[in-house]
Amino acid sequence: MNKKEVIFGAFGGFTANLMGVFISVIVLFQEINISNILNILSDSVSDNSITKFISLGAIMNLILFFIFLKYNYEERAKGVLLVTFLIAILTIYINNF
Repeated sequence: MNKKEVIFGAFGGFTANLMGVFISVIVLFQEINISNILNILSDSVSDNSITKFISLGAIMNLILFFIFLKYNYEERAKGVLLVTFLIAILTIYINNF
């Protein structure tokens, strides 16, 4: 197992999820101003609805995972899968505690 490729995939998965969070806010609220997007995310943290945006952002991980599999980057796909599981555990923790 090439650890460098798994770490690259994990970084890509984290970045894709973060990008997915921003895209979901843009699509749902029709906001393109970055300060308004950050205000929406800040408000969602305060009322414990940030997990919904994180879960929607995970759709980008799914897309990235299949792109890596299509081009035979199995180690990178493992990194994306690892980050997806960590994000799922994080959202469960935030929802319940």
